[in-house]
Amino acid sequence: MSARCWFLSVILFALTGCRPAERIIAKANGVTITAKELQEELWRRYGAVALKELIWQKLLEREAQERGIKVTDSEVAQALKRQGLPNNPENWHRVRMELLSDKLANSLVEVTEAEAREYYEQNRALYEQPERVRLRDITLESKENAEAIWKALQLRKGDNFAELARHFSINPVTRQRGGDMGVVPLSDLHPKLREIVKRMEVGDFSKPIEINGEWAIVKLEARFPAERKTFEQVRDQVIAQLKQQKVWQLKIEMPNKLLRRAKITVFDPHLKGNLR
Repeated sequence: MSARCWFLSVILFALTGCRPAERIIAKANGVTITAKELQEELWRRYGAVALKELIWQKLLEREAQERGIKVTDSEVAQALKRQGLPNNPENWHRVRMELLSDKLANSLVEVTEAEAREYYEQNRALYEQPERVRLRDITLESKENAEAIWKALQLRKGDNFAELARHFSINPVTRQRGGDMGVVPLSDLHPKLREIVKRMEVGDFSKPIEINGEWAIVKLEARFPAERKTFEQVRDQVIAQLKQQKVWQLKIEMPNKLLRRAKITVFDPHLKGNLR
């Protein structure tokens, strides 16, 4: 969208500027191109497209004004900063129009309780948590080393698991965290590991397990059962998601909606393109 707006800004400047004199702007093998010829060609090729864009922007401005919607200079400046854009007139205008469109769409969109509940019922999987576990691992390159570590763990009933992981594990991701793998869905574990973890109690550590040529010992730190959040628990989240979807859809449809509602008269016959 930004590239299109940039292109149209250039065209709008060329089309709406003062009519140029017969100033020569290019030469090729003895022939010349004047500024007037270039402007007339731009007018012929892109005039209707640029006119449609300009009408839409003005209709958007008026619709927002009638609804008391404003975009402050501070809001535009902050948006430019967030997007990492230079603060120049072209970017300023484009970002201001985007913010205005976003505010207008948000003011027009509503989500009813019935819509939210229907969305929840149709997308229950989004609000379900599978069974999860928190594990630590010690990964070693050989069975002999793994068995030696396992015996050392037995001597202290696994209390030294994090310490041994930091000193001996070859897993570069978890080693510095004392083997902490974080909380992971049980279904995401390697099948061999998953079957063993299913039978473990919190605080247990496993015997060495061969996985893809390496040997792992895991300790079960916590288990979190599967759960499903009720509609009441996620009501605000569902409404926010639905509203955002509706806002994006309305922003796509809004230009044509405003143009269809408007009474448009084009006086230049060269610009009577498709404005609907």
